[in-house]
Amino acid sequence: MKINYDEIYKQAVDYLNKFDNENARKYLEIACQDDKFRKKALIRLIKIDLREGKYAKARQLLEENPDLPQYSAFQIYGLLENIENNFDTSAHYYNKCLTDDSVLQNIALLSLGKLNIQLGEYEVAQLMFETLMYEEKYKIQSIFGLISLAILKEDYDSAYKLLLSINVSDLTPKLLQHYNSCKMYILNLLGDLSQHKNDLDNDSYAERYMFQRLLNDNDELILSHISRHCNYKHKATNGCFLENSDLRFLLEVARDKIKNMNGNHFEMSDMYRFRLEKPIGYKGDDITRDLCVTTFLGTKDIITMYPVSLSDEFDKEGYSTSKALQYKREKGRIRE
Repeated sequence: MKINYDEIYKQAVDYLNKFDNENARKYLEIACQDDKFRKKALIRLIKIDLREGKYAKARQLLEENPDLPQYSAFQIYGLLENIENNFDTSAHYYNKCLTDDSVLQNIALLSLGKLNIQLGEYEVAQLMFETLMYEEKYKIQSIFGLISLAILKEDYDSAYKLLLSINVSDLTPKLLQHYNSCKMYILNLLGDLSQHKNDLDNDSYAERYMFQRLLNDNDELILSHISRHCNYKHKATNGCFLENSDLRFLLEVARDKIKNMNGNHFEMSDMYRFRLEKPIGYKGDDITRDLCVTTFLGTKDIITMYPVSLSDEFDKEGYSTSKALQYKREKGRIRE
């Protein structure tokens, strides 16, 4: 029976847009068998690896397939270098994409905006987001970038006004979840979160946890959430900690580790990735000693943590020493 690769690739993209990584991967691996779709399918497979924290695998696929579209590869290399704390190299790849005349030019500008946030170059980041505001496809993501900047400048009223300027009916389910989390975060910064409890959509577990976490930084709550990453069935996608892991001890190790680290800016949070001396869990079928820790934006206040798989390029250049960024981290609104 002849395989309809056009239909296979179409189904793969549909699954990918629904964030069904498992089925998307199955169909993309089939699509890779056809010359017409091989390169496009490989790019999307690499993006799934990035979603799932399999950074070493993503880099390996890039290096094994040098014939992939140049600017798409540059964009992914830029993201990998950013994730792995090689900020100058990340900017180098993103800047290469600015010479492209396709949609990747705008994606690179958005990425550079986020990169400049974590480097503490707020004015540069703001200019990039404001430039993208004129591109309808990137307007909402640009607004979220401007919201992040307003929060870091502690201008919470402006952040809330920017959020309310977004037309909720235009949001995808994923962006709507981000919108609701963002709303909770800003209301908490304004001291109004508990008063708006009935106005918030707490149907999903993620949003219920965010609401509880903002009002309560009790370790038991955090550990209960982190323990969701102990399910061996999820090792291929979300990763899982080793059986009988001492999560309480690991939480303290993470807190100590991130004290003097510069994290990656990601929407309303900062992400810290680092390598420990001993294995902590699985990422796919591989045992890993790499950990990702997520904190509230501009703080060292931990939301969650889970295993990832960093490549050997990790921290090749060392952490950025931007004075503005160091000041931001030291000044972070960390709960005592």
